[in-house]
Amino acid sequence: MKIIPYEPRHLLEIEPQKSQESLERTQERAEQLATYQSFTGVIDGRVVAIGGLVELNPIRAYLYLIVTGDIPHQWTQLYRSARRLINAGLTDYIRLETLSAFPEADRWLELIGFKYEGTMRRAGPDGCDAKMYSIVRD
Repeated sequence: MKIIPYEPRHLLEIEPQKSQESLERTQERAEQLATYQSFTGVIDGRVVAIGGLVELNPIRAYLYLIVTGDIPHQWTQLYRSARRLINAGLTDYIRLETLSAFPEADRWLELIGFKYEGTMRRAGPDGCDAKMYSIVRD
């Protein structure tokens, strides 16, 4: 997998995994994500992952990662890219947070350093419950 800078067209090209199909993938959203720190994972010219930090307010940012359902086991590159974002984000923000709605994401978030905070009822994009995770700068 090659990690490249995010471009708005990437959000429109990716075919998210089933649990992320309800995410907003409009041109407006794609351009909005381009204003934040984001990256794209590409294999053989195909977008298989998009990740980044979205500022929520001056002290908080939200980490997101969108992946395809058939992404091969290339998680090392995604791990390194996410850790770089987290390290940079913690110099700009006091708190990074994210949501998870399925067990695989829970494991991955804990692996990259996020701590479980609790379950938010009906907070997912499709109305499902979501687990809240965060990293707080010391």
